[in-house]
Amino acid sequence: MGLNLKEMAAEILNEGFDPKTDAVGDGFDNYPDGLYDAIYTDVSWRTNDNGTEWLSFEFELQNEGYEDKKYFGNIFFSNEKMMQLNLKRAMKTAAVLDVDVTIEDFEDEEALVEALKAGLGAQCMIELKTNKKGTFQNWEAMEEAPFE
Repeated sequence: MGLNLKEMAAEILNEGFDPKTDAVGDGFDNYPDGLYDAIYTDVSWRTNDNGTEWLSFEFELQNEGYEDKKYFGNIFFSNEKMMQLNLKRAMKTAAVLDVDVTIEDFEDEEALVEALKAGLGAQCMIELKTNKKGTFQNWEAMEEAPFE
Protein backbone atom coordinates (compact mmCIF):
# COMPACT_ATOMS: atom_id res chain seq x y z
CA MET A 1 0.00 0.00 0.00
CA GLY A 2 1.89 3.03 -1.26
CA LEU A 3 1.57 6.39 0.40
CA ASN A 4 -1.09 8.43 -1.26
CA LEU A 5 0.37 11.92 -1.20
CA LYS A 6 -2.77 13.52 -2.55
CA GLU A 7 -4.87 12.02 0.25
CA MET A 8 -2.31 13.01 2.84
CA ALA A 9 -2.09 16.56 1.49
CA ALA A 10 -5.88 16.83 1.50
CA GLU A 11 -5.93 15.65 5.09
CA ILE A 12 -3.35 18.25 6.16
CA LEU A 13 -5.32 21.04 4.49
CA ASN A 14 -8.56 19.62 5.85
CA GLU A 15 -7.15 19.90 9.36
CA GLY A 16 -6.77 23.63 8.81
CA PHE A 17 -3.10 23.92 7.81
CA ASP A 18 -2.56 27.23 6.02
CA PRO A 19 0.66 27.08 3.99
CA LYS A 20 0.76 30.89 3.80
CA THR A 21 0.70 31.58 7.53
CA ASP A 22 1.43 28.38 9.46
CA ALA A 23 4.95 27.37 10.35
CA VAL A 24 5.65 23.76 9.53
CA GLY A 25 7.32 23.17 12.89
CA ASP A 26 4.34 24.22 14.94
CA GLY A 27 1.86 21.93 13.30
CA PHE A 28 -0.92 20.21 15.11
CA ASP A 29 0.77 17.30 16.74
CA ASN A 30 4.19 18.68 17.49
CA TYR A 31 3.56 20.01 20.95
CA PRO A 32 5.76 18.35 23.56
CA ASP A 33 4.06 15.77 25.77
CA GLY A 34 2.63 17.20 28.96
CA LEU A 35 -0.27 19.16 30.41
CA TYR A 36 -1.64 22.25 28.74
CA ASP A 37 -4.21 24.77 29.92
CA ALA A 38 -6.75 25.25 27.20
CA ILE A 39 -10.00 26.92 26.28
CA TYR A 40 -12.48 24.96 24.19
CA THR A 41 -13.17 27.15 21.14
CA ASP A 42 -14.84 25.02 18.47
CA VAL A 43 -16.04 21.59 17.45
CA SER A 44 -16.83 20.14 14.04
CA TRP A 45 -17.46 16.87 12.28
CA ARG A 46 -15.01 16.15 9.49
CA THR A 47 -14.96 13.64 6.66
CA ASN A 48 -12.18 13.19 4.17
CA ASP A 49 -12.23 11.75 0.67
CA ASN A 50 -11.55 8.18 1.70
CA GLY A 51 -14.51 8.17 4.07
CA THR A 52 -12.62 8.73 7.32
CA GLU A 53 -14.88 10.53 9.78
CA TRP A 54 -13.86 12.31 12.92
CA LEU A 55 -14.98 14.70 15.59
CA SER A 56 -12.57 17.59 15.86
CA PHE A 57 -12.36 19.61 19.08
CA GLU A 58 -10.49 22.88 18.77
CA PHE A 59 -8.69 24.24 21.81
CA GLU A 60 -6.74 27.44 22.30
CA LEU A 61 -3.65 26.84 24.41
CA GLN A 62 -3.05 29.21 27.31
CA ASN A 63 0.44 28.21 28.42
CA GLU A 64 3.27 30.69 28.24
CA GLY A 65 4.99 30.48 24.91
CA TYR A 66 1.92 28.84 23.35
CA GLU A 67 -0.36 31.87 23.22
CA ASP A 68 -2.41 31.90 20.03
CA LYS A 69 -1.62 28.25 19.36
CA LYS A 70 -4.45 25.88 18.68
CA TYR A 71 -4.67 22.19 19.38
CA PHE A 72 -7.06 20.01 17.42
CA GLY A 73 -8.17 17.03 19.45
CA ASN A 74 -9.55 14.52 17.00
CA ILE A 75 -11.66 11.47 17.79
CA PHE A 76 -11.96 9.14 14.82
CA PHE A 77 -15.06 7.11 14.03
CA SER A 78 -14.06 5.19 10.94
CA ASN A 79 -12.47 2.27 12.71
CA GLU A 80 -15.06 -0.30 13.82
CA LYS A 81 -12.68 -1.78 16.36
CA MET A 82 -12.09 1.59 18.05
CA MET A 83 -15.69 2.76 17.82
CA GLN A 84 -16.68 1.87 21.37
CA LEU A 85 -13.53 3.32 22.88
CA ASN A 86 -13.88 6.51 20.88
CA LEU A 87 -17.55 6.93 21.80
CA LYS A 88 -16.43 6.74 25.42
CA ARG A 89 -13.73 9.33 24.70
CA ALA A 90 -16.30 11.64 23.14
CA MET A 91 -18.60 11.27 26.17
CA LYS A 92 -15.72 11.80 28.60
CA THR A 93 -14.53 14.89 26.71
CA ALA A 94 -18.07 16.27 26.78
CA ALA A 95 -18.27 15.68 30.54
CA VAL A 96 -14.97 17.49 31.13
CA LEU A 97 -16.34 20.43 29.12
CA ASP A 98 -19.50 20.45 31.27
CA VAL A 99 -21.74 19.30 28.44
CA ASP A 100 -24.45 16.76 29.16
CA VAL A 101 -24.79 14.66 26.04
CA THR A 102 -27.82 12.42 25.88
CA ILE A 103 -28.24 9.31 23.81
CA GLU A 104 -30.43 11.37 21.44
CA ASP A 105 -27.44 13.61 20.73
CA PHE A 106 -25.78 10.65 19.04
CA GLU A 107 -28.66 10.46 16.55
CA ASP A 108 -26.44 12.05 13.89
CA GLU A 109 -23.26 14.11 13.56
CA GLU A 110 -25.06 17.45 13.40
CA ALA A 111 -27.01 16.80 16.61
CA LEU A 112 -23.80 15.77 18.34
CA VAL A 113 -21.88 18.85 17.20
CA GLU A 114 -24.78 21.11 18.23
CA ALA A 115 -24.92 19.50 21.68
CA LEU A 116 -21.16 19.82 22.12
CA LYS A 117 -21.23 23.51 21.20
CA ALA A 118 -22.98 24.14 24.52
CA GLY A 119 -19.59 23.83 26.19
CA LEU A 120 -17.73 26.41 24.09
CA GLY A 121 -15.56 28.65 26.23
CA ALA A 122 -15.02 25.98 28.89
CA GLN A 123 -11.54 25.78 30.38
CA CYS A 124 -9.83 22.46 30.80
CA MET A 125 -6.46 20.83 30.70
CA ILE A 126 -5.23 18.73 27.84
CA GLU A 127 -2.73 15.98 28.40
CA LEU A 128 -0.60 14.96 25.43
CA LYS A 129 1.20 11.62 25.48
CA THR A 130 3.15 10.03 22.67
CA ASN A 131 2.78 6.27 22.36
CA LYS A 132 5.76 4.00 23.10
CA LYS A 133 6.65 3.55 19.43
CA GLY A 134 6.63 7.31 18.98
CA THR A 135 4.26 7.02 16.04
CA PHE A 136 1.37 9.12 17.33
CA GLN A 137 0.34 11.36 20.16
CA ASN A 138 -2.76 10.72 22.22
CA TRP A 139 -4.69 13.53 23.83
CA GLU A 140 -7.11 13.65 26.71
CA ALA A 141 -9.17 16.51 28.08
CA MET A 142 -9.14 16.69 31.86
CA GLU A 143 -10.72 18.76 34.60
CA GLU A 144 -8.70 21.86 35.41
CA ALA A 145 -7.13 20.57 38.63
CA PRO A 146 -6.69 16.81 38.32
CA PHE A 147 -5.29 16.39 41.83
CA GLU A 148 -8.04 17.81 44.03
